[in-house]
Amino acid sequence: MKKICLVLSVMVVVLMLFAATKVGAACDPTLPAGWCFEDKGYRVVIAYPNGDPIPKDGTFPVIVDGNSVYTYKITKITGKRFRDVDILIPVCTQSLGNPIAWSCSPPVCVGKFYKGGSGDPSTGFGLGLTTNDTWNWNMLSERDSITVSFTFKGKTYASQNALLVRVGLILREYVYGQILAPSCGLVSVQVFPPQVPLATKKQEKISDVEICIESTDQSGFPTSVYSCDPLLVGTPACNCPEEKRDYWVKYPLSALHIDPSTLQQVWIDPDPRSPATYIITSGSTCVKKCYPSGYCYVGPKGCTP
Repeated sequence: MKKICLVLSVMVVVLMLFAATKVGAACDPTLPAGWCFEDKGYRVVIAYPNGDPIPKDGTFPVIVDGNSVYTYKITKITGKRFRDVDILIPVCTQSLGNPIAWSCSPPVCVGKFYKGGSGDPSTGFGLGLTTNDTWNWNMLSERDSITVSFTFKGKTYASQNALLVRVGLILREYVYGQILAPSCGLVSVQVFPPQVPLATKKQEKISDVEICIESTDQSGFPTSVYSCDPLLVGTPACNCPEEKRDYWVKYPLSALHIDPSTLQQVWIDPDPRSPATYIITSGSTCVKKCYPSGYCYVGPKGCTP
């Protein structure tokens, strides 16, 4: 499967805006965003199941027997013993489900899923984030490096999300950064022909909002995006009468001024003709759907910016 950073060049720019932690000198500066971060004397990298770091021409997650394996290697450059590793997983319209397997090296650890915005009670990480669940690996290790891993059923995408490492017993410290994590976009099993048939309308559902995407050219990129008047309950967006359509507003990406600290959810639409990045930020009821040409559609009508 193709790694997220190669969807299209502008998507790389979008995702790089979301890194909340500056990559340290120990991380290869040529690696794509989300491959590695360093904080407080610890380095976190995405890895193969055997613990070897994934090179910049590799793919993540690693597909094993048709399932997606997410592995992270955490190295102690200076610091204390390892206690917990937490990672955020977005709540998707089509649920990713629970991990079907997990592991740690050291071999003794406990894995647990915290849902509904409860977060990990031992660290407080993820508390109140209703659009994200929190997965925790709990252990006690004095090793210089550890690996943690979990597996999701089927083939899934990865995009950047937050990871936290708790170290130390009495004097606790928290290592934090952005790393590639499970995301809502699913890899389609469909094989697309060389010539993709023209589709002038496509219906989608984002959270509880149904939208219609109209396209009038072979590229598949939209010429308009709209939802239907909420009073017309049960009317598909693509069947909405012209006078009842609520058109989403088109903005250049540069005009949105996205603050990385407000990011709640980011995922990729795997449409082979017109891949897009969905963005949801805290304090806003709007959804932003951004395309490689550098513009975004924002809606639904009347949402809070």
